[in-house]
Amino acid sequence: MFTRRTLFYILLTIASGIVLGTFSGCDSLAVKQSLSEDEFLLVDQDSNSVAFPEAYSGNVMLVGYVYTHCPDICPMITYNMRDVQRALPDQDDFMLVSVSFDPERDTPAILKDYANNYRLDQNNWKLLTGDKSEVESLLETLSIITVKTPTRFTDEDKPVYFIDHTDRVSLIDRDGNVRKHYLGSEFNVDEVKNDILRLLQDS
Repeated sequence: MFTRRTLFYILLTIASGIVLGTFSGCDSLAVKQSLSEDEFLLVDQDSNSVAFPEAYSGNVMLVGYVYTHCPDICPMITYNMRDVQRALPDQDDFMLVSVSFDPERDTPAILKDYANNYRLDQNNWKLLTGDKSEVESLLETLSIITVKTPTRFTDEDKPVYFIDHTDRVSLIDRDGNVRKHYLGSEFNVDEVKNDILRLLQDS
């Protein structure tokens, strides 16, 4: 018997498959969506203000959507993105971005600890959070679905909840165009690496 959580993940997987299938035409890297006219005011793990995506214009970006309290999918997304980073050492004009959809708990300091715990090379990896309204606007623009479970509180009055979410990583070109989406927890590192190299060479 399916739980609501299991059913949610099944529906997300089906939706992701439809999206990925829709984008798998003759040219899998054709422009799917432009973010060039959008601006989302966020903050990175070093507490620097960031106007996303304009602040990173000129870079090819691999963008993942995670939260630090995630018990399952997010660690896999982060590890997969880290594998891509390590497969492209010292690559100019390429960066990774992790956007937290749990800004209430994921402060810049928490994201900094998360990056250190996962041993991420932060020279070209930014972890972003911000006001809830800005984060939600970005997620809506990129069709990232999140569903927060009911909140309970510890004896110390700390909130405890989880967030079911779309399992996705996006590839964005130098001009802020979304070129491709991947299943974040299961993508092929070599495929993503080759797609990034192609955009770097074509730009």
